[in-house]
Amino acid sequence: MDCIKLLPDNIANQIAAGEVVQRPASVIKELLENALDAKATQIKVLIKEGGTSLIQIIDNGVGMSITDARMCWERHATSKISQADDLFRLKSFGFRGEALASIAAIAHVEMKTKRKEDEVGTFIRIEGSKVIDQSPVATVNGTQFSIKNLFYNVPARRNFLKSVPVEMRHIIDEFVRVAMPHPEVAFSLYHNDKEVFVLNIAKPEQRIADLLGKKNSDDFLTVDETHEYLNVKGFVGKPEIAKKTRGEQFIFVNQRFIKDAYINHAIVNAYDQLIAKDQFPFYVLFLSIDPAHIDVNIHPTKTEIKFDEERMVYTLVKSAIKKALGQYTAMPDLEFANPHIFSPLRDLGTSKTHHIVPEPKIDKGYNPFKSDTQERWKPIQSQQWHQLFENPYIKDNTHQEALNAQKSLPIEHQATVISDCLILPNGFLVAVKNAQLIIVDQRAAHERILFEKYCQNILYRSAAVQQLLFPRTIELSHQDYVLAHEIMEDIKDLGFDVADFGNNCLIINGVPAETLKGSEKELLESLIESFKNNSTNIVGDKRQVLALAMAQNEAIYRTKTLENEQAIDLLVQLFKCETPATRPNGKPVYIELGQQKITDFFN
Repeated sequence: MDCIKLLPDNIANQIAAGEVVQRPASVIKELLENALDAKATQIKVLIKEGGTSLIQIIDNGVGMSITDARMCWERHATSKISQADDLFRLKSFGFRGEALASIAAIAHVEMKTKRKEDEVGTFIRIEGSKVIDQSPVATVNGTQFSIKNLFYNVPARRNFLKSVPVEMRHIIDEFVRVAMPHPEVAFSLYHNDKEVFVLNIAKPEQRIADLLGKKNSDDFLTVDETHEYLNVKGFVGKPEIAKKTRGEQFIFVNQRFIKDAYINHAIVNAYDQLIAKDQFPFYVLFLSIDPAHIDVNIHPTKTEIKFDEERMVYTLVKSAIKKALGQYTAMPDLEFANPHIFSPLRDLGTSKTHHIVPEPKIDKGYNPFKSDTQERWKPIQSQQWHQLFENPYIKDNTHQEALNAQKSLPIEHQATVISDCLILPNGFLVAVKNAQLIIVDQRAAHERILFEKYCQNILYRSAAVQQLLFPRTIELSHQDYVLAHEIMEDIKDLGFDVADFGNNCLIINGVPAETLKGSEKELLESLIESFKNNSTNIVGDKRQVLALAMAQNEAIYRTKTLENEQAIDLLVQLFKCETPATRPNGKPVYIELGQQKITDFFN
């Protein structure tokens, strides 16, 4: 008996829809791109309940004939290409002919469309790939799509949708990526009848400012570099506006948003020595290239592109950014042929005599109040390894006997007893805990301590708040602004006193008590960015994700040299934690070398 069967079209469409339509934002992206391909100059987007109950797209494009209105819902039906070679001459966004068929397979769809030359338009209603109604209708020029009850017949996929704020955040991301490279088109977005964006036709820099909430476009540096292979235009941010969030970074190739780690590396490399390692520059770059040099047929989402000359793209992008930054900073560039172009001595006058100012030599180790009793608090030197196995603070036999009694207990019942500590370079501590030699990563240890502390603060809402004398405002992109509202209550439980200030701004009235003065804005930005990056990578309560983000931002670095007492105190706090051996991400905090291990090693 034959086993292989040809699947019905509606089932095949549902399966294929899993690649094209992953969430409501995917529908927004596909329909917006279709509107642009239809030469629309005005596009309106209406959303209800994060797109799960209604998505409506209204455009004033060229519209469709009666035949095209029916044919566009068939799989692999497209007006963009007719042969394989057309893939290398693409100037449109869509070309696969899969989007509308996929959407119709998993939703209730209605469409009204009319061409300028037609007297009446066409109305079509489809449910689960089945055409329910097709009839003439009075409508305006252009096309209107109404997508209702997304994933109504795929309950497993519908159950995997996130909350309304999360889905709305993804919709805003896609809307921004489509609207940004098309300032010649007016866009608007409404959610539950509330205005989110109303974008008029504007200059590119004004469109970027409107979408990202930038009030001062003077912070943009213009990038404009023309080459026979690639044109690079757009804007980059001045080094001083770099943030600890990576959200404001956009690359477009032929007006199509892409994700490319290689190009991103070229841009960040151009900012070398201008911004800190943990900061991210702002950039919006528009790359124009002959379609014959790229391949966009990599993935159904079309956010990946292959260049035939990747290294040339890297070099051209990097040099274009460095040129823009160089004109602003007037700093010497090591790649210039003449290293004396920016010599700082050229304009200091005609005098050739350089006076050398003597520097006083100070003995920083001198302490007039130092006494012999302080000698025992010195960190142990490398030649004094034998002292690691002694406790210099225990001088009487009673305490020594108590320590010996502790060693005889099972390890799970032993109290935390830390002998002296050896501080190694690069942030590693060596100590003896209950006759075991341990080597501890000081940053990992501090991260574990802070993580458990912040988890407790959130759980019991016990964080100490330090009120600011002068409240600080923080301006966010619209996406980060929506995210901040989603996690606002949990942020407050961490010790932040934060309130909405309107216009994509938050006002910080108070911060956790341990926060360094002056770092309030950067800390909150880092917290939002860390949550955005880790929320999909860590399984668990979002409050744990926030606690981890805070711990990672506040933990001391390995480059910080601790005093001996500070190191001992850190180790004592570590071994009071519930899980001292590992960081929240599962990596080890310390390694332990018992006597048997050491003996086995030498044997």
